[in-house]
Amino acid sequence: MVNKLQFGKLPNDGDASQTIVRKAIDNAISALGGPIHKTIIWHMNNRGVFANPKKIDINFFYDNLRELLGPGADMIMEDTWEHLQKQHGVHFDRDFERKHTPAEKIRKVMEIGEA
Repeated sequence: MVNKLQFGKLPNDGDASQTIVRKAIDNAISALGGPIHKTIIWHMNNRGVFANPKKIDINFFYDNLRELLGPGADMIMEDTWEHLQKQHGVHFDRDFERKHTPAEKIRKVMEIGEA
């Protein structure tokens, strides 16, 4: 069930959740290193995706990422989700985890953080 989200060390605060998700995304992109990292950052900056360093519209980010990388965008979302799990203790119940993509899980975390 979605109601069984555990935030662990993630604050149940919209602004803090936004910042933490943004940092997790930055970590996932940075891990790619070199030219791919610079290309993604350049593309996202030019599209206004990274206009606010403390907030992110996850749908806008994911749409632009898929446009740039195609299916490779899912790898970045998976890395972002793993970071949220490991660094901040974010978990859903097993049923929700199995049925949803990393992008959907991140969206749900952000929705709950804004509630």
